[in-house]
Amino acid sequence: MKIFIKILIASLIAGLWYHMNADDSGFVAIVLFIFVMFVLLVKPIEFQSPTQREDYIAQMKKKREQRLAIQSKQKEEQLRLYKSNQEREEKKKKDLELKLKNR
Repeated sequence: MKIFIKILIASLIAGLWYHMNADDSGFVAIVLFIFVMFVLLVKPIEFQSPTQREDYIAQMKKKREQRLAIQSKQKEEQLRLYKSNQEREEKKKKDLELKLKNR
């Protein structure tokens, strides 16, 4: 309903402009209609209180720290898996060397 009223207001303003300035102002009336529609339908910038802004910044920092902690844990886990794989490979090599020496 609000949008309909805004369209009606914009068309009335453009229509009055067209009516007052005769037939030569059709293009100007259309541009005026589009401009008024834009002004009426655009949401204004809302005021954000400093406490809300600080809370938002704190939440963003907390999320970033959590993400960094998760990434570091993943890196540690990858390093641990890599080391365990290397130890397993070394153990296999030593076992193979012992088997070859015992023959």
